[in-house]
Amino acid sequence: MTLPVYLIILGVMSVITLAAYAIDKKNSSNEANGRTPEIVLLSLTTFGGAIGALVGIYVLRHKSNFVTKFHFGITVWLSAIVQAAIAVLFILA
Repeated sequence: MTLPVYLIILGVMSVITLAAYAIDKKNSSNEANGRTPEIVLLSLTTFGGAIGALVGIYVLRHKSNFVTKFHFGITVWLSAIVQAAIAVLFILA
């Protein structure tokens, strides 16, 4: 796999992750609507969607209370660091 392919995968996963955060944010005001399970949001974040998750947290202000949702902050930032490190490895290889 080359760097452009990896960046495309990250971009697609980030868009999907941001959409999942936006849908969950929209549905959070009415519990009758189906909510996206936290494990789905965290999995999307881990498997390439860290940038989309960061946008969802800081722009949409969803899951942004790190006192009660500390696992989101840890997962998002660690995933972003790992995904950036993999991109650097592709550049150096």
